[in-house]
Amino acid sequence: MQSRIVGLAPAFSLFPNLNTPHKTFTFHQILVLIITFTAYASFHASRKPPSIVKSVLGPPSLNSSSIDNGWAPFNGTQGTKRLDDSSFAIGFLEAWRLPGVAPYAFCLFFSKLVAYTFLYWLPYYLRHTAVAGVNLSHKTAGILSTVFDVGGVLGGISAGFISDKIKARALTSITFLALSIPALIMYRVYGSVSMFINIVLMFISGLLVNGPYALITTAVAADLGTQDSIKGNGRALATVTAIIDGTGSVGAALGPLLAGYISSRGWNSVFFMLIVSIFFAGLFLVRLAKSEINTMRSGELIASSVP
Repeated sequence: MQSRIVGLAPAFSLFPNLNTPHKTFTFHQILVLIITFTAYASFHASRKPPSIVKSVLGPPSLNSSSIDNGWAPFNGTQGTKRLDDSSFAIGFLEAWRLPGVAPYAFCLFFSKLVAYTFLYWLPYYLRHTAVAGVNLSHKTAGILSTVFDVGGVLGGISAGFISDKIKARALTSITFLALSIPALIMYRVYGSVSMFINIVLMFISGLLVNGPYALITTAVAADLGTQDSIKGNGRALATVTAIIDGTGSVGAALGPLLAGYISSRGWNSVFFMLIVSIFFAGLFLVRLAKSEINTMRSGELIASSVP
C-alpha cells in the first residue's frame, strides 16, 4: 500500500484507501481553473459593501430612539462628506479620460506582467539553471525563489517612502523601472556564478520590479481620489481604481502564459520579454514624470525667490 502512494502529495498518506481518479491532463487544467475562479470570486463576494459600512458608521437618523448613533467622526453634520455621500457613478470611458488613469493603468499592466512571471516561473528557472555548477533541487529552488518576494516587500516600502518625500509618484516609479533593467540583465548573466551572487541580484531585482507595482496599486490609486473631478465621490474612485487594478490583472495573467511559450526558445528570450515589458511600463510614465519634475522646479524657484 505504501508503494502505491509514493510520489503523491503528503496529504494522500492520511487517506490510504482513497483511489486517485485517472483523468486526462485537460480535465485537471479545467478543474484548477474552475476552483481558482470560484475561490477568487468568493473572496471578493465576502467583502462588506460600502453602503453597509456607511450605514453603521453614520446612521441616517441621529434623533431616533435607537441606541446606535454611529461612530465619531462620521456621526456628525459632516459625516456624509467624510463617507463620500456622492450618489453619481462616473462612466467607464469618462474614467479613462481622467488625468493619470490610462498611463498608470498601462504601466501597471506591464509591471504586473513582469512581477507575476517571476512569481510563477522563478522556481522552475532556478531548478533548470545551474548555480555554481550545481542543479538545485525542487525544495531548494522553491525556498530560494522567496528572496525575490522579500525584496519586493522592501521595494514597496522604499518606493512609498521615497515618493512621499519627493512628492512624485511617477518619477519614483520610472526610476525603479529604469534601474530594474540592468538588474535583470546582471541577474541573468551573473546569477549562476555563485549562490551568494544569485541571492543578492535576485533580492535587488525583486526590490526594483515590485516597487512600482506596489506603489501604483496603493498610493497612486489613493492620489487619484484627490482630483477635483472626482473629489468626494467614492463610487467614481472605485471605478478608477478598478480600471487600474483590472488592467494590471490582465498583464498578470498574460505574463506567465507568454513565458511558457517563449521559454521554448531559451531563457534569454524570456528575459528579453521581461526587459521590453519594463521599458514599456516606464514609457507610459514619461509624460507624468516630466510634469512632476517641472512642478518640483517651479516650487524650488518660488522658494528661492521668497526673502
